[in-house]
Amino acid sequence: MKLALVAIHIEPSPRALPLGPAMLASVLQSAFRERLQTVVVDAFVAEPAEVCAARILASEPDLVGFSMYVWNRGQTLAIAALLKAARPAIVIFAGGAEATADGPGVLADPAMDFVLPGEGEELIVEAMRRLFDGASPQALAGWAQAAPVQDLTDLPSPYLDGTLRPEDYGGALWELSRGCPFTCDFCFEARGTAGTRRIPLARVAAELDLFAAKGIREVFVLDPTFNYQKAQAKQVLRLIAEKASDIHFFFEVRSEFLDKEMAGLFAAIRCTLQIGLQSAHDDVLRNISRSFDPADFEAKTLLLHQAGVPYGFDLIYGLPGDSLEGFRESVDFALGLVPNHLDVFRLSVLPGTRLAETAPGLELAFEASHPYRVLGSPTFSAEELEQAERIARGCDALYNRGQAVPWFGMLLEPLELPPAGVFQAFAAWLESHPGDEHIETLRSFFRFLFDARGDTFLGALAADIIACFGYSTALLDVPRDEAAAVRRVAFHHDPRVLMAQIEAGATQLEDLAFSVPAQPCEAEFALAEGELVLRVLPITPDGPSNHMV
Repeated sequence: MKLALVAIHIEPSPRALPLGPAMLASVLQSAFRERLQTVVVDAFVAEPAEVCAARILASEPDLVGFSMYVWNRGQTLAIAALLKAARPAIVIFAGGAEATADGPGVLADPAMDFVLPGEGEELIVEAMRRLFDGASPQALAGWAQAAPVQDLTDLPSPYLDGTLRPEDYGGALWELSRGCPFTCDFCFEARGTAGTRRIPLARVAAELDLFAAKGIREVFVLDPTFNYQKAQAKQVLRLIAEKASDIHFFFEVRSEFLDKEMAGLFAAIRCTLQIGLQSAHDDVLRNISRSFDPADFEAKTLLLHQAGVPYGFDLIYGLPGDSLEGFRESVDFALGLVPNHLDVFRLSVLPGTRLAETAPGLELAFEASHPYRVLGSPTFSAEELEQAERIARGCDALYNRGQAVPWFGMLLEPLELPPAGVFQAFAAWLESHPGDEHIETLRSFFRFLFDARGDTFLGALAADIIACFGYSTALLDVPRDEAAAVRRVAFHHDPRVLMAQIEAGATQLEDLAFSVPAQPCEAEFALAEGELVLRVLPITPDGPSNHMV
């Protein structure tokens, strides 16, 4: 019997790795050997369903199992319909968070034969055994019930047994534990389970050795709260420092479990932390079974900042009890803590969550099908949600993709504008200036803001600061094995003098205006043997002259 396990990813990236299907393939290989041949198939949401179906059918499977999530439900069902049309006898089933949360809805699709809810390793082995014994797919549809794997000790690692080759993807998804100790109403993670269960440390160490040996660049830790059990988290961080110091790790953490020692351990490795802020208002968070102490949050974030650990925050708009003004305040609070990035999402009322159960009482209107976005509430109208969405788009374009951390606060202080207002204005600016190069769009936008205040000179200086950081970062981010073109940029001030002043500690725009005289010039940014080279070409009566630094 042949089984195809399908992962449909959002987009190609080192995170687009089929860990879930590979874990199922590992346990099936261990349970059935040659009796069941299993293949893992990768697909992407943007691919035509016909292309994905053809790729699956090429393995000539008797059964096809899909990992179904919010983002790929429609694509999954479209592919399943094509598979049934091509081979009516094929057996199709689904697992994953979306299939678990809305099992009856998924099963109602005519192409779907049964659903395996919850954690799948033990369930899929029993399901295949029943099929081998002659059970019908319809019987499995009535039998399957979610049950967590209580002991993770004996689960095989798809990395260590060769089922999954992380070197083929450039990165790895890494599971260190299962379950969540929290019960946030908007999240499905903790429903049906209590507490956390951990992967044995011996397996963690062996997988780290493999990641390092294979030259993996990035590892994304899947634990929703990596640092909840502080002693174990510190053990893992020490192992990473010992075995995988060249790999960049991504963690989700809670601020309340940070301490000075842990911040130092994070600083000793290459990593980025993501912290779920969601809102800066305790009364809003209590509506979704969370709480917030702003003083403690600031103090714990400061530990990371002082240790030099990159961190970002998550914010959600549309939460019950929140408002547009409250969301703006949350954005401004978050930016005051200088995160490396700020990810902003509209609330989704996911099936199976407690929020889906309480939404009627909270008068939350939301989409009946994926992605289940909130459409309005008594305190957050549909029009206000659209304004919040514009702030989110502006934040992503300006702060995240614009890599604005080094200069954002420096420019905002003399403008005396709140970050949320700047993001909303930048989203509008993008709509009226389509197609411009991003760094130049940022420069023209901030010159516009300063010009509107009558500070033309400061606007020119701000544009030069953005260019210095923007073009330098853009070049340094180019992989070393790719040729980097020389970029010539017009400046109002000598960028060598400007950057020297900033590196010496001048971070006030007004101070820089006095210490850096206007000197129109052009500058060339280039890389030489991995090092940034800046050539300044002053405008003189005889033409530009070349100076290299």
